[in-house]
Amino acid sequence: MKVIKVEEAIYKKAERASKFQGIKTDDLIVRALKQGLDALNEGNVLDLYAKRKITLQRAAEMLSLDIWEMIEKIKKADINLDYTAEELVEDLR
Repeated sequence: MKVIKVEEAIYKKAERASKFQGIKTDDLIVRALKQGLDALNEGNVLDLYAKRKITLQRAAEMLSLDIWEMIEKIKKADINLDYTAEELVEDLR
């Protein structure tokens, strides 16, 4: 386990939220950090896809999703789905 420093104001917010949710402050911080990192990663992958720097298949792999789940994320993010016939052939292999 690694130890990190958290600003006092952030820790106080976490304490209040943890009381509201009925969990330990440290557990809430770990959960929030994981959710934040997951959201950040998803945003980065969607940005790469939107800029056509990665394929649909690669985006799905990076988020550990199947193609259909990735398509849903792309649609939800209002990103143009650019899926070529060549990519379809490759994905069907």
